[in-house]
Amino acid sequence: MSLPRDFADESLYTSDAWFVHALCSVDPDAGTLHAQMDTERIGWLVDHQVVLPGHPAHLPAAVAVQATGTLGQLYAVYGLGLRRAEGWTGFGTHIHQARFRRMGEIGPALDLHLTCTRQRTLMGTRFCDFDFLFTQDGQPVYESSQTAAWRRAEVDAA
Repeated sequence: MSLPRDFADESLYTSDAWFVHALCSVDPDAGTLHAQMDTERIGWLVDHQVVLPGHPAHLPAAVAVQATGTLGQLYAVYGLGLRRAEGWTGFGTHIHQARFRRMGEIGPALDLHLTCTRQRTLMGTRFCDFDFLFTQDGQPVYESSQTAAWRRAEVDAA
């Protein structure tokens, strides 16, 4: 499984910054998305970690937060139909809480779960509250509650 081919045209980042490697399911009615991260393909942040006794290579916090942005955009595009080609752009607005429950290891894949807990539209801006849960080998690694917003700009018809 991989990401949809057209996601490169919809994403607000290039593929090196997605940190999400497979889209498993999107259920707009349930407000859920399931994806996976190949921890051996995270890239330069892991490559540049100083590995010491007691400090193994691991999932960096910056990667976890960036992956939540990718998950939010995947949900916006394939769950809500908010496409960049139609002028929609998104931004994270709040990280309400975030917690690393254990260290994410390099090697086993991470299962990434998004649940949209609330949606609303204010003055043309679409807001979504999300709960994220990243697990590895069935054990929680990272969880957070965040808010993101999408706005639509005028797009040239030419």
